[in-house]
Amino acid sequence: MKFSRRIRGTALLLLSLPAIATAAAPAANVTLLTGRGTASSAESGVRALAKGDAVYSGEMVHSSANSYVDLKFSDGGYFLLRPNSRFQVVDFANHSGTVEPPPPQPQPAAPATPPAAAAPAPVAPLAAAQADTQSGVSRAFFSLLKGGFRSISGAIGKINHDEYQVATPVATIGIRGTDYLVVICDATCATDPQIAAVLPPGINPLGGIVATVYAHSIVVDDAGGSVTLLEGQYLLVLPDGTNILLPLEPLFLQMDPTPNPATCAG
Repeated sequence: MKFSRRIRGTALLLLSLPAIATAAAPAANVTLLTGRGTASSAESGVRALAKGDAVYSGEMVHSSANSYVDLKFSDGGYFLLRPNSRFQVVDFANHSGTVEPPPPQPQPAAPATPPAAAAPAPVAPLAAAQADTQSGVSRAFFSLLKGGFRSISGAIGKINHDEYQVATPVATIGIRGTDYLVVICDATCATDPQIAAVLPPGINPLGGIVATVYAHSIVVDDAGGSVTLLEGQYLLVLPDGTNILLPLEPLFLQMDPTPNPATCAG
């Protein structure tokens, strides 16, 4: 999968990027809210969310403790934020309407692509993405700064593969029409026995990510190279970019599963 050069910059660059001004048309609407959630931007400040509220391109969405926020985007995609998550809609524009394409054909099973020997080449700053805001190209660029989510891709992720990415502190995620989960490793994750069993001596996974796929595949691009993650596989990306395929589902995900965002929407 060829990653868009406009968004492959490091997560540190995303973290320093100021919020993009909200667009006139909503990027998404809240379809389910349990507990408390907020949306914020440099222009509008912080506002409490309720079911049915709009979320705009450039806004940061926060789910509080014991709270889930389910967002349905205008292209038919979903992001269900787990508790204590911070998620930014970095740049979203849907110029293709809301009708989703036919489901993609099932992909044959294949072993995960081993990490490349060299790190990805440096790319242009993310400012290039902002300069393209009025290009008329449908795009969906997101950033996970804390917590985690489960997502089902909409029309943009199924058609414009290079125009869909999710940045995390240690990797960027690309897709080919899929249902997947990404969680930033916190204290619960770091002490999980399935995680601890695969860690190199003296390595702390805090700040890394755990990813899995429920349908189709994702591509995880990080300092260690690119890994194609298939349905039923679990990947741990350490803070230094080391990729480790987990033999089993981590217990913290078994104890606190994230439901399908398309079926749990109220």
